[in-house]
Formats: sequence, C-alpha cells, structure tokens
Amino acid sequence: MAFFYKHKPKGFNYIPRYYDPEKEAWEKKKAEAGLNSNLSHEEQLRLEMRKKWGVDKNTEDPSERRAKTVRTLIIVAVVAVAFYYIFCTPMLTNIISGLMGK
Repeated sequence: MAFFYKHKPKGFNYIPRYYDPEKEAWEKKKAEAGLNSNLSHEEQLRLEMRKKWGVDKNTEDPSERRAKTVRTLIIVAVVAVAFYYIFCTPMLTNIISGLMGK
C-alpha cells in the first residue's frame, strides 16, 4: 500500500542568533587594547588595518564635509544656469526653428 503513503514534511533547522551591538562594541574595544577577545581572525585583521590606516567609517573630517557641500552647490548652480539659458531665453526657440528649417 505504498500508493497511500504520505511523506512527512522536511524539518526546518533554523537556529536563531542574538545580535548585541553593545557586546560587539565591547569586543572591538578589547581587541584594540590587545586583550583576549572573541572576534574572528578576519575581524581582528580588519580592526588592525583600520587602526593602521587611520580610517573610521563613521567619522567624517569637517574639511571633507565642507568640500562636499561646496561641490554640491557648484553643481546646483551650473544646472540652474543651464536650465535658465535653455528654457527661459529665446535660445530654445531658435534651436527648434533651426532644426525645423524655418
């Protein structure tokens, strides 16, 4: 009577993990201080490289922020001037009439 046999559903083997950002920050501080920590070898290498290169993802130098702001303002000004000359002067009508052969 294998015809009427019903298969059991396959089990789901999910093991939930708990993420604690405070514990992770504490482990990073311990690793930076050279104490025994539970960070993986890869995480320890990343931490050492950041320390040696002086790169921190979360901090931004005020001069970099100022440069970004100035760059953004210049781009906005160039786009505004181009928009004005294209749409608010007779240049657009001259271009269209030139293309149409009038």
